[in-house]
Amino acid sequence: MILNPQVKYRLSTLHPHTRWHAQQLLFEVGAPMGVSSTYRTPARNRSVGGSPTSFHLRRRAVDFTGDRTTLVRAAGLAWALRVGPRCTGPEEVLLEYLGTPRQHLHVAW
Repeated sequence: MILNPQVKYRLSTLHPHTRWHAQQLLFEVGAPMGVSSTYRTPARNRSVGGSPTSFHLRRRAVDFTGDRTTLVRAAGLAWALRVGPRCTGPEEVLLEYLGTPRQHLHVAW
């Protein structure tokens, strides 16, 4: 799967470990998914109502967009894609706002 320039740019703002996992998830899912949020500045995080301790502030979270079926499948894969003994998997896997225009999958590694 070839990543579009916008997704590539957003992933470039992440911690390398998180970027690797996000890319693997996109490739494994195989269906179209967008990336709506990665790193956030403290000001941006406040403006979107993010938690003061958000993983987005530490370059460790990604919000993926797509249809409901794809996001649910991706959530399961996020838990399953562990790469080695030092990687315990994701810290958070949250399906948020399903059934609304704001639906997304939040994953933090």
